[in-house]
Amino acid sequence: MAKKIMGFDYSNNEKIKILIYLSIGGTAALIEWGLFYLFGVQWHWNYLFSTTLAFFCSTICHYIMTNIWVFDSGTRYQRVKELTLVLLVSSIGLLFNLMLMLVFVGFLQWPVMLSKVFASCIVVVWNYVSRKKWVY
Repeated sequence: MAKKIMGFDYSNNEKIKILIYLSIGGTAALIEWGLFYLFGVQWHWNYLFSTTLAFFCSTICHYIMTNIWVFDSGTRYQRVKELTLVLLVSSIGLLFNLMLMLVFVGFLQWPVMLSKVFASCIVVVWNYVSRKKWVY
């Protein structure tokens, strides 16, 4: 399926796809950070639980947006298998995220929002490379 912006076909332009992926990732990060702030800071839920719930919600938004704008969903695998792989890759990303939060908040005593931002920035590399290599 052709990927187009204002008539410009970028289907085979990896640089543009990476820029769009980063833009979508930025949007998903804002969703994740906003939900994390709501759950963890405003509602005082446990920071690991807040991380998990916010990560899950933003992953769903990210999956939908990247299927529209970046990756060709359903071309390499059937959609059920593709979604399963995305959830597996995302679960590994969540584990990285949780480990980083434990280190930053639990051991280094950093503020939770700063920790969340740093953890997200590190995990985004894993998400892109693993989805590109194994899912799409």
